[in-house]
Amino acid sequence: MDDGAITADTLLRGRVRMYQPARGARMSLDPVLLAGFVRPPFGRFLDIGCGVGPLSFLLLARDPGATGLAVEIQPRLAALAARGRDDNGWTARLRIVEADVRTAGLPLASFDLVVTNPPYRTVDSSPPSPDRERALAHHEIALRLHEWIAVAGRAVRPDGRVSAILPSARAGELATALAAAGLPPIRTRLVHPRAGEPASRILVEARAGQAMAVETESPLVVHEADGRFTAEVRRLLGEP
Repeated sequence: MDDGAITADTLLRGRVRMYQPARGARMSLDPVLLAGFVRPPFGRFLDIGCGVGPLSFLLLARDPGATGLAVEIQPRLAALAARGRDDNGWTARLRIVEADVRTAGLPLASFDLVVTNPPYRTVDSSPPSPDRERALAHHEIALRLHEWIAVAGRAVRPDGRVSAILPSARAGELATALAAAGLPPIRTRLVHPRAGEPASRILVEARAGQAMAVETESPLVVHEADGRFTAEVRRLLGEP
């Protein structure tokens, strides 16, 4: 791998190291928000479409007892995730598989938690990036919403949890699909770019089994009026 084509970056004030493409499929804030939304302990988790690994890494950092399996379809991203895992000393705690999660032969009903920061744009909603790697990471080209939900439903334990982050405009679609798969939502939280602006993301946690009352948490605001991250987001990033 050409090191000139990648960057070495850190999370949690340097406690977590990761590698990602210098251009293209770079991590967003979404995995940070999702990792902060899910409540520990995480037990054995499955990360669907892990990219270069930030979501898995943050879960491992938050819960020393957690172990995981991360699946990524794109070879370069999976290799970068493995490199970051090894640099962080988590080889024994995280297995990374380069595969299509739909055909990866995952063990059934064996994960306490399934998490995903999935491709969130439909091809109809916006044109995919000409960069193939970025297009696969951001658009539902190789993996669509109902497909990752089906995978999650098969992989999660009977009393386990499934959690995801998606654009808020798809909240209804997401809730309907989860409930139809026997994964009714139990917690939600809207994410707003700034106070007073419409929500841009929704965080959802579902639980396998019978539907329960949905806990709606107070909105998460990402930026102050001056553009700085809010105190809560800085805390999730490990910043003072």
